[in-house]
Amino acid sequence: MPKKPPANPPAPPPSTGLHAPPADGGLSIDRLAQAFAAMMGTADPYAAGEAKPAADVVQVDASPDLDDGFSSTNDDATCRVSPSSILESLLFVGLPGGEPLTSRKVASLMRGVRPQEVDELAEELNRKYIANNCPYEVVSKGAGWVMRLRPEFAQFGNVLETRARLVRLDGESLDVLAVVAWNQPVARDRLVELGCDASPSILRTLVRRGLLELVQEGEGDASYRTTKKFLEVFRLDSLADLPKPDAPPT
Repeated sequence: MPKKPPANPPAPPPSTGLHAPPADGGLSIDRLAQAFAAMMGTADPYAAGEAKPAADVVQVDASPDLDDGFSSTNDDATCRVSPSSILESLLFVGLPGGEPLTSRKVASLMRGVRPQEVDELAEELNRKYIANNCPYEVVSKGAGWVMRLRPEFAQFGNVLETRARLVRLDGESLDVLAVVAWNQPVARDRLVELGCDASPSILRTLVRRGLLELVQEGEGDASYRTTKKFLEVFRLDSLADLPKPDAPPT
């Protein structure tokens, strides 16, 4: 004869862990989630029996590729992120000193794009600029590509570049630059020996303006030497273009 089930089944064991009621009588994790969901007007994401299926787990790709994970919130196709717009952005920013951006470097930043395709994209961008009569163009330079003003607009860029090169220097600063340029690298004590007893503030100002830099050679004191900006300001291609120290002024 089968046994009859007990009239009052035993109560389930008390919850433990995160879902157990706190010892001080406060809100449990479940009740806290329900209260938050009610406040936000959304369903309780932690409701019992509604565990999120494993298929919904998002796998995060930590790849640094520039075109990975980008999406445009604008329906305008011209604003969407694509290999072409990424290349255009890189060319717009450019590299320091106007160095060309190589196709291989660009391709390494975008998944599934080959250097040959970068070349094709650069040529396509330039055709678009020509068709739209833009004042800039994409041209091949050395081993890569650069974006620059078209020749008929280059004069405007030259005006800005010339003004950016303007640096006001007093006589003492010019003396320091001359001594360093002809004797570099020059330690601070050597400057005094050469008759240039410039104050530390003058030297700091020239370093801050990027005309001089301090270099450490061996175990001795740091020495001063001129920089690339020094050449740009005085319109020299190299230090070999400096006039001779004993040459008469021109």
